[in-house]
Amino acid sequence: MISTRLWFIGLALVAGCSRKQPLEAPPPATGDPPSSSVMNGAPPAESPPATPTEDAWAPRRRTLEARVHFEFDRFDLTPAAREILEAKLPILLELRGVTIRIEGHADERGSDEYNLILSRRRAAEVKRFLVARGVEDGRLEVFGYGEEQPAMATSNETAWAVNRRAEFRITAGGPPS
Repeated sequence: MISTRLWFIGLALVAGCSRKQPLEAPPPATGDPPSSSVMNGAPPAESPPATPTEDAWAPRRRTLEARVHFEFDRFDLTPAAREILEAKLPILLELRGVTIRIEGHADERGSDEYNLILSRRRAAEVKRFLVARGVEDGRLEVFGYGEEQPAMATSNETAWAVNRRAEFRITAGGPPS
């Protein structure tokens, strides 16, 4: 009885396997004939990775978002800061739909209140510079964050120099995010 039962199970397995059809690759989406490797059951060869291309906005975005830095306890623009701001001008004057948020920051030295005022003055000085050169006032927002958003969270001269900055955020009219 066991041998009869095994015989039927074996027969069912053989019959089930013989009815299976080989899987076929779906037709290519482009209408091109399938490659011979797909037809003979081998996995298709991988396409070479696409070369990353820099979109047209990337250089402008980098220029518009470039930070400027300030000296200790100062809000006037250094020559290096002026150079960075001068590079932003042609883009801002050409693309009149672009609006920017200027975010002033301070290092951790000084009181919270003092650093908040100093960071606002830094952002306002950047705005004044850009407006004096033709950028419409309404396209530039000014915020001061004091010491609350350090770029470097350590306490040394290098970190303090990095944290004394104005950052720029494109808020409208710029490249897709």
